[in-house]
Parts: sequence; C-alpha cells; structure tokens
Amino acid sequence: MVMTPSIRRPGAGQKDYRPLVMTAALHTLWPIWVRTVGAMQRRNILVRSQCRRCGALMRVDPVDFVARHGAGWSLIDAQEKCRMVACDGAVFYLASRTYGAPWRVLLGDEALKKTLAEGPAPVTAEALVRPAVAQ
Repeated sequence: MVMTPSIRRPGAGQKDYRPLVMTAALHTLWPIWVRTVGAMQRRNILVRSQCRRCGALMRVDPVDFVARHGAGWSLIDAQEKCRMVACDGAVFYLASRTYGAPWRVLLGDEALKKTLAEGPAPVTAEALVRPAVAQ
C-alpha cells in the first residue's frame, strides 16, 4: 500500500498545518464497464479467462460471478484456479466491449503483469482440435 502524506488545513485554534496520511492506495483508473461484474453483466461485456500455466483461453459469463460473489465484485487482479483438466495453474481475466474490439487485460498490479511475458501463448479449442483432426 502506498502511503502519501498530504497537508490538512488548520482548524479552529490550530496554528500550523499537520500532515495527514492517506490510507488508500492510488489505483489505475479503470473504465466503468470493467470495474464490477454487475457492470459487465448490464453492458453484455465479453469476458475470457486465460491460464498462466497451460494458456487455456475460455469464455466466462459475468452472470456466474454475480451469482457467486455479488454485483460489486471485480475481476481486476482476480485470480482463480484453471478449469482445464490436469492443470494446477491460475487464470487472469480479459474483457472486450464487443466482438472485434480489442481485449483488455484486467491486471493492474505491475508484479502480476510482469509474469504474463513468461507465460504460454493462448490456447483455444481450435488449436486443441486441429491436431486430432489431422490424424
């Protein structure tokens, strides 16, 4: 957590300024449409999860998250277990306003972002099915 001192104006009977320590960390400003799963559900935002270990890219329905965690829950910096069989990795989330629009990685923590470059490329069903069909 970042602690940033600021100055508070003197009140009645005070002669000088006293430092006031802010307790809230400063966060990246996120668009309204990605801040909560309730906002994503209302706007029909497309959501995907991607595993850091196996690369599995899967569709995610914001309605499921609203049911499990409530409409105020956020996917920003959220991580859960990968749902791919035999994978023990953790997934992060991506969101897009519509088909064809760019995908936004929902990671604000710099330490989490750095690990993305080391991870596998996204793996879709097309990549998994194609080798089996060729045989």
